Amino acid sequence: MSNIKFNRTDMVNVVRQLTEKQVSQKIEGKLSKFITFNMLGIMLIFFTLKVLPTENENKISSSNLTDSRSLFAQNLHMIEYSKLLQDIYEEQKFESILLVYHKQAVPDALIMAMEKLPVPKVLVTETKAAYFFRGKFNVNILAILLIDSLLDLDLMETLAITLDYMRQTRILAVVMDVEDDKEQWKQQLLLHCKSHNMTNVVLKFMNSQEDMELDHLYMLKPYPKYHWILKQHQIGFYQQHWKNMQNVSLLTFVDKAMPRAFYFKDEQGNWRINGYVARLILLFAERFNASLRMAYPLSLESPLHYSVILKNMVRRNLLDIPMVQDTSPFGSIWLNFTYVYDYDQGIFIVPCARELSTREVYTILLNVYFLGSVFVSTILLSLLHSLVDYMFDDLWQPLRLLFSDRIFPGVLGQSFAARYSTSKSLQIVYILLFIVGLYLNTQFSVEVSTLLTSPPQHRQLETMQDIMNSPLKILLHEAEAADMSPSTTNFAQTIETTSNNTYLREIRQHFNTSYCYYTSWSYWKMLTKQQQFYSHKVFCTFENLTLFPYLPWAIPLQLNSPYTEALNYLIHQVEALGFKEAWLSSTFSDLLKLKQISLRDPYVGQGPKALTTDDLFWTWILLSSGLLVSSITCLVEIFLGLYGNTEIC
Repeated sequence: MSNIKFNRTDMVNVVRQLTEKQVSQKIEGKLSKFITFNMLGIMLIFFTLKVLPTENENKISSSNLTDSRSLFAQNLHMIEYSKLLQDIYEEQKFESILLVYHKQAVPDALIMAMEKLPVPKVLVTETKAAYFFRGKFNVNILAILLIDSLLDLDLMETLAITLDYMRQTRILAVVMDVEDDKEQWKQQLLLHCKSHNMTNVVLKFMNSQEDMELDHLYMLKPYPKYHWILKQHQIGFYQQHWKNMQNVSLLTFVDKAMPRAFYFKDEQGNWRINGYVARLILLFAERFNASLRMAYPLSLESPLHYSVILKNMVRRNLLDIPMVQDTSPFGSIWLNFTYVYDYDQGIFIVPCARELSTREVYTILLNVYFLGSVFVSTILLSLLHSLVDYMFDDLWQPLRLLFSDRIFPGVLGQSFAARYSTSKSLQIVYILLFIVGLYLNTQFSVEVSTLLTSPPQHRQLETMQDIMNSPLKILLHEAEAADMSPSTTNFAQTIETTSNNTYLREIRQHFNTSYCYYTSWSYWKMLTKQQQFYSHKVFCTFENLTLFPYLPWAIPLQLNSPYTEALNYLIHQVEALGFKEAWLSSTFSDLLKLKQISLRDPYVGQGPKALTTDDLFWTWILLSSGLLVSSITCLVEIFLGLYGNTEIC
């Protein structure tokens, strides 16, 4: 019974040629076959039979017969619309219907067929009524475009505006009363679909005259070029054309922001591209049968920063699918993005705390406490020694009053020349001198042994305030600094910018500790993987150095790009299968092979090293100070000996 077809043309011819009695008999015969097809159709045809004249009635006018035919044709149209919409709904359910038409051109049969579907309906009849449909409704809809015999450009524009950011949704174009030049009409509609990036379109020609045969369905094929094909019975109405793009050529471009993307030349001089963002686009081309072509020549010496690619290429719609990512705090911009591909963080990395140098160790050793202890002990013991000499031995030596050459060596723990005396007080002074010298010498020796063999570390930078208090600067690319300026106002004075992206990338990649850097969490994971073979980490990061704790990244596309659905599908597959982690490992391996990074520990094999002039900086300072003091003392003695007539003991 499923093979029985109800042909409207046959029925109309029967109505024309047969008598009133024959009409009734013929229609009743057709009706008996159609019962199993659609109960609603039976009721409507039965209603039509009641309107048609029977053999028992008198003559009817030709106008009544024409009205009957028109009503019968309308019922057939309603059945045709109902079956078409129901078949589309059963193939893949939609949650609402959008009908775009001119108010005076909509057939009642279509409205009646739409009412039978249990989904909301949105009717747009004027260009001014176009609005952002996606902002209020689900994107899983069926859009119906009803056009009369003349292609209405305003109506097409209304549909395009309403379907902004969802142009690849299912569209049913119903064209009424086109008798001639159907191919030309199809070509015009094809050009408009292409200009608006509409890829899922089914075209059906309908005629309001009962004597015109219903036309076939045409399906839009966007690849490799836009064209119409006649729908076959076994083929669905709407297909995922992006699964086979028929080797369509797509423009792309890539930056060198590792590990997202980087490129190089192999031994044969061929370009090679790696990175988890670049590999996603390469997999897209391979999986969906597309070919990629660089929009501009690549440069190894001067790679473009991703911000330049976004500004000069992506936002000017020069690239079909870029090999770069973008992010934004504004939700409206995300309408042109794919699904989130990379959940990242924006962090600052700082040099890890290093051991103090020999010069800095001497700074700790010769601190104020130690030098103060030496000088205070020398002065007090010199005064005490001079007092004992004067009181018990009647010796007065003014030059030894505050600084005695007998006391100072003893304070430093060195041997000294003691004056022979029977005074017990002087012996007690020498005992005190021995104790002070032993204490200071032992303390100094222990600290020297400890600090020089196991130097302490500098204070670790763990917060932004620590960076601000340190002499280090944060080196940023000027484009990144401009984008982050609203979040870095509190420490803008610590930021230094550069426009040389190659220089910034190289010094950061080779662990130059002259600066702090901003980087992504994915790049930091690669640096951590590199540093795991080092005896001491070179760079560190901490929770308080996280600038952006939640930073989603996606692939930016053109407005209403036809590749969004394919990329979204692929992103889910890549995440589910763990391809991104494998691509990260592959990128790390290529960087090692190219010797752009090294696993060699920079701290191994250094061993003991000779002291340099810089290491003994404070020693030279003390020697210079001592030489200066002794020179001044010598000059004073000479002056007093020549002009003062004073005996110097």
